[in-house]
Amino acid sequence: MEFVYQPSPSNRLGDYLKDHFSGRWTHFRAAVAFIKRSGTRHVAPALAHFARIGHVEIIAGIDHRGTSAEGLQDLLKAVSPKGRVIVFHNRLPFTFHPKVYLFKSPIAADVMIGSGNLTEGGLFTNYEAALRLFLDLTDPKQAAILHSMERVLDTWADFSTGTAFALDDALLSQLTATGLVPSEAVAISETEGPDQDDDRLQSGHPGLPFAARVEPRAPPFPSSAAAPGAPPGEGTDPAAMASVAAPQSPALGVTGFVMTLQQTDVGVGQTTAGTSRRSPEIFIPLAARDAEPEFWNWPGGFAPDPRRPYKLDRQGVRVRLGGEIVSVNMMTWPVKHDFRLRSEALRSAGGVGDILRMEKVDPAAGHEYEVEVISLETNRHAEYLALCRHSVRNSEKKYGYY
Repeated sequence: MEFVYQPSPSNRLGDYLKDHFSGRWTHFRAAVAFIKRSGTRHVAPALAHFARIGHVEIIAGIDHRGTSAEGLQDLLKAVSPKGRVIVFHNRLPFTFHPKVYLFKSPIAADVMIGSGNLTEGGLFTNYEAALRLFLDLTDPKQAAILHSMERVLDTWADFSTGTAFALDDALLSQLTATGLVPSEAVAISETEGPDQDDDRLQSGHPGLPFAARVEPRAPPFPSSAAAPGAPPGEGTDPAAMASVAAPQSPALGVTGFVMTLQQTDVGVGQTTAGTSRRSPEIFIPLAARDAEPEFWNWPGGFAPDPRRPYKLDRQGVRVRLGGEIVSVNMMTWPVKHDFRLRSEALRSAGGVGDILRMEKVDPAAGHEYEVEVISLETNRHAEYLALCRHSVRNSEKKYGYY
């Protein structure tokens, strides 16, 4: 085992790849988050030579516009006709982010696992680190390590998941036309591009074949201090603290709701002296509630309000907002023709045009929903807006589920 880092005079990831393409290896497999011509121009000739005599499979991530059309084109040309390039993409917010480079022969394997993408920065000039592992395949224990790595690569390359597809010229043209894979003339950055680990929606491009595949979410985290003005004990709630160790099971079906916020949701209401202050409520269309009733635990989780005929409440719903646990009352009644979330914290968190995002989580987490407000001023807004597919009559409000 060897620790490899760069920048350094030698033994950088790019040096490692070019050296191994000319060596004694029979198989090359890789899984890489971001690929650009700045990197492929360094290794494509050696890769093409290797692909004529060896087996090649490269799994390429195409998230966050971090992979360019030219980079994929170079790889496709280099490995054809025997090898294959596989593009991986999940329409839900799970970024494909590995950097694994694996060479194998019948008796040995040499693997580099680290932070370097297939870009010039990742190969040579960025500050990167990796572990290089040499495996003797005549040793059953070391062979088992290789097999465990290859099982994961096989999973990522599995076409039946709907997240992996064999790249060809037609698919590359489609990816470029939709903007999921930009040309380098319009790429976000000339070197590494965005390298983000946040929970953002990957794409909403119609016509693309990639699946929306649910994976386990990140575990909840405790808050070190209560929010200013929060009730005593909030933010250090024992149930919330215990949720750190709570496993997050993969959810089935719909897990998320998004909705654009309008004046009725976040406006200040009347400002004239003597007039009533606006109610701390966000308005959800009845059509949205009825489209996915299980998301809201409707109607089974609601109880009649003894003070108001026909009004139904689901009180004390625990949500995590900005690292804190807040209590939300859900309410609905026929005379009002709407469904409301009553919470000062929720209403005060956003502005007109922002997007409310709610995700249902495992109840073992100590709360029921993760909530955030995505500002109109952020890059993420356009991506989540693509999920707000449903319009509301006589309103600019839009909503959707994922």
